[in-house]
Amino acid sequence: MLLRSFLTVASGYVMTVLSLFSTFSLLGYLLFPSFVNFLSLTVEEQETIMATDPWSAIPIPMFCLAVAVNCLLCATIGWLVVRTAPFAFFPHAVFVAVLMFVMHLQTIIQDTPAKKTMTLVYLLCFPVSLLMGAKFSANRLIETTPEL
Repeated sequence: MLLRSFLTVASGYVMTVLSLFSTFSLLGYLLFPSFVNFLSLTVEEQETIMATDPWSAIPIPMFCLAVAVNCLLCATIGWLVVRTAPFAFFPHAVFVAVLMFVMHLQTIIQDTPAKKTMTLVYLLCFPVSLLMGAKFSANRLIETTPEL
């Protein structure tokens, strides 16, 4: 049961990280050719652009769309974490949200001032949306569980 608990938290965290990267990549390739041009640059050129002007690499409409899609994905992941947890359903989702918060907090400390705005949005939106999805799922579990 403890292994299942660990796997629930670990898979929830991995899914949130993968959703962030896959959403940006997918939206960039499908809708924003400037992002594809940015990805074709060398790593040094990409780092220079992201350190000085990240909004030229990631257009604001792409960023807003990616954040909205990721919030929906995080809410779904929170819902799934509660559904797959073997016990203490909501605390598992809280633990995943804390891991996400710490990850983004570490990133915001290391980021250049130009990129801090993006990471601050991640820091505030994604853990909250995960907890909202988890709360919805936990409430549905409570409503549908027969009384003993």
